[in-house]
Amino acid sequence: MKDLTNLETKGYIEESAEEPAALYIQTPLCGTCKMGRRMLEITLEALDQPGKKQPKVGAINLNAMPELAEKYNITSVPCLLFLNRGIAVRKIYAMQSVDFLYQNLKKYL
Repeated sequence: MKDLTNLETKGYIEESAEEPAALYIQTPLCGTCKMGRRMLEITLEALDQPGKKQPKVGAINLNAMPELAEKYNITSVPCLLFLNRGIAVRKIYAMQSVDFLYQNLKKYL
């Protein structure tokens, strides 16, 4: 999972028109965000299999892009935002378990 800059995030959202993507939205001082990020990293490692395409997941600091909260109606962090054609198709606020994240990443990406 790559930490995206503001400019990269805009390009990332535009690229979701071609390929579904997910954004992990967090803030630096959020303890729950750190825990959720670690769970997501473990999930991505589990999905990394030879010959299979890795899900496209980026991470952003919401403090650096508050307009994103307004555009996608983000109400809290952490938030895993699934994008397809630049449109939010699912938002997950509670990173319940690695298995829960695994199932959602497989379904939406």
